[in-house]
Amino acid sequence: MKRKSQMVRGAVGALAAAVLVGCVNSQEGERAVTQGYNPAFSPDGKTIAFQRYEDGLFKIGIVGVDGGAELWVENGPGNAAYPEWTPSGGLLYMWGNDTETAYEAWKGGSRSGYGLRLFENGTRRDITTGRCRDYTPSVSSDGKKAYFATTRGVTSESYAYSKAASTRIAEIDLQGGGEPRILMDSPNGNNSGFAQPAISPDGTMLVWGHLENFFDKWRIFGTRIGKFDRREWCPVSPRGLSALAPRWHPGGTIICFTGFRKDDPGWGVWVEDVTTGKVRRLATGENPCFSPDGKSIAYDRDGTVYVRPFGANDMPNETMQESRDDDEPERVLWSTENVYKETGIAASGPQFAFGDDSTFFVRVKAKLDGTKDLRQLLIGEYKEHEFAFQIFASYAAWFSTRDLGGRYLDVRNNGYKEAREYTFTGIRTQSGLMLSIDGSVPVVNVPRAKVLSLKNLRRFIVGRGLKPGESVVKAEVGVGWPSDVPKFKRREDLFK
Repeated sequence: MKRKSQMVRGAVGALAAAVLVGCVNSQEGERAVTQGYNPAFSPDGKTIAFQRYEDGLFKIGIVGVDGGAELWVENGPGNAAYPEWTPSGGLLYMWGNDTETAYEAWKGGSRSGYGLRLFENGTRRDITTGRCRDYTPSVSSDGKKAYFATTRGVTSESYAYSKAASTRIAEIDLQGGGEPRILMDSPNGNNSGFAQPAISPDGTMLVWGHLENFFDKWRIFGTRIGKFDRREWCPVSPRGLSALAPRWHPGGTIICFTGFRKDDPGWGVWVEDVTTGKVRRLATGENPCFSPDGKSIAYDRDGTVYVRPFGANDMPNETMQESRDDDEPERVLWSTENVYKETGIAASGPQFAFGDDSTFFVRVKAKLDGTKDLRQLLIGEYKEHEFAFQIFASYAAWFSTRDLGGRYLDVRNNGYKEAREYTFTGIRTQSGLMLSIDGSVPVVNVPRAKVLSLKNLRRFIVGRGLKPGESVVKAEVGVGWPSDVPKFKRREDLFK
């Protein structure tokens, strides 16, 4: 799930490789090692595995930490990427040799794809195969398990083969074999996903890059091993950062990652103390990793792998303030029951004036027949826009609002499928839109555009498009965090 720019940047700068190797850069003593991306220190700390893009292919190589001769593990045909060492000195990575387009493979039922391959003792062994994409592996410190991002098992075959979103996290037994086991599914179907899981040195915690919605920014989430239910996930990186590609320091409390904050000169190498939440930006670069002794950090920038020291002066030192949307308790402003195709319910007053940073919720309990026809269960009509917000159901459930220009913003929850009674709760906060069904952990969308301030309510419209036998049992609008929606766990909860 790398940005597409990485797939072309590898072709830049190959001419300068020999000149760069061994040179010292002005960024805190860093030195260039080789041309490539995604560096990974070997268990003894003497070599670095990397991927390079040449002649239209990604390939995997190994080089000394001070540069020098390169040993090619995978040099074509096929693509190889995302190297990760095993404790015994094997190299696990993504590999595949597709000769078809994604569409051709999908239509023809090809079993080609990208799986995990292990290079060990001079031999190569395929760990996973199938018409899917398995990538960004992380190996446990005992070498028994690998955790990785995958598109296997998603509902759409075309997505399973070709999409960067719609990813899951899986594990596989590296020693005993068998099929991968899916641990965590995408929270928003084909519009969201995971990448680059990383298992902590003590084997108790998993962190990963998390994309809640395809147009959101990345954030690092974490959970305890064995607690893979959505209710157990915690955001680890600060909300003010775009953050992905986490890797652990051997000490077990520091992670490094690729991050970006507004006004940064570019994507950067960041470190965070996950126990305190303090962060620090070390350098411009991406895909960092620590050496086994924790005294060096490697990363890539513009197609070159760099190594620099990591010491006491590089420890996280900045606390980024976090706001919690769920701190304010629920207060219902308006409620009505047993509505069937009734429209134009009047409501007014200053309590319904919501600024662009206000937290408010819309809750509808409705009996539906499960078909895909559009039902607009509750609409807030304001002078600023006739569809200022709404909850509606069709082939999924939606909560929507508008941006400053009146353009549509929404969050979708795929939990509506069958004929029964549902409770839909949409929440609009300063950090995004959320939608919960029957008290589930909400799906989140953080729109890039600022939401519209709503000052002049005209009316609420309830139950538009309902069919015979369907009804809105109850409709409510309120402020604060709705009592029927679980609060997200905090980063501190991981260490209780």
